[in-house]
Amino acid sequence: PLPSGSAEGAGPLLQLREEQQQLELGRRRDQLREAQQRLQEVALEAQQAQLKRLRQTSERYWEHWEGLFG
Repeated sequence: PLPSGSAEGAGPLLQLREEQQQLELGRRRDQLREAQQRLQEVALEAQQAQLKRLRQTSERYWEHWEGLFG
């Protein structure tokens, strides 16, 4: 058996595995970025909905006051 031969054979395999890990990391980073964007969008939508609700509530409130004292 040639130990040097087996060591040489492991070289390309290690490199391949490193490349796969890099790809995996890149993919995960992309997924993270997408998830963060989705979260931001959802948060924005929730905020806008809340603002809309507040505005509607305050408009009703002022209409009520104007009805009483207007």
